[in-house]
Amino acid sequence: MAAAKFTIVGNPNDLKVSQCTFCAHRSPDGTRCKAFPTGIPVELMYNEHDHRLEFPGDNGIRYQPIILGHAVRPPVATQPKDKFELDTAAIQ
Repeated sequence: MAAAKFTIVGNPNDLKVSQCTFCAHRSPDGTRCKAFPTGIPVELMYNEHDHRLEFPGDNGIRYQPIILGHAVRPPVATQPKDKFELDTAAIQ
């Protein structure tokens, strides 16, 4: 497969990634975690609050970075094969 080429429109410094993306407690779908099993508050998802610090309702569970090679993934049968693949042909 050929390498995909992407163009960022606008200022790359404006790109933001949620702190939850790299948290070891995050659910596979990214909307829940061990601290918030019914849904991660928007203040955390949008980095309005640093979750290395206490947040109401987190029961003492804070952000913990993923250690590469130790992430737990759901069984392959529950994760569609193409779920995380990008169809680069459709972009061209």
